[in-house]
Amino acid sequence: MAKETESLVLRLLREIRGTQQLHGKKLDHLDKRVEDLYKISTHTLGVAANAHVRYESLEARVDQLNERVKRLEAK
Repeated sequence: MAKETESLVLRLLREIRGTQQLHGKKLDHLDKRVEDLYKISTHTLGVAANAHVRYESLEARVDQLNERVKRLEAK
């Protein structure tokens, strides 16, 4: 009887270990995907912020040139 109980316990422990390993692999995969999404989103936000700064700079330059043209036309 003790031998059967020990065998049953060992079998259950092996099943649990196998399940844990499977879940561990899935979690590792999910961690990698989350990390990739984080990198992509921070890069995208950086690109958008850079584009906005460049747009504002160009807009200011166009305003300066418009004022210059108006002054030249007024002469």
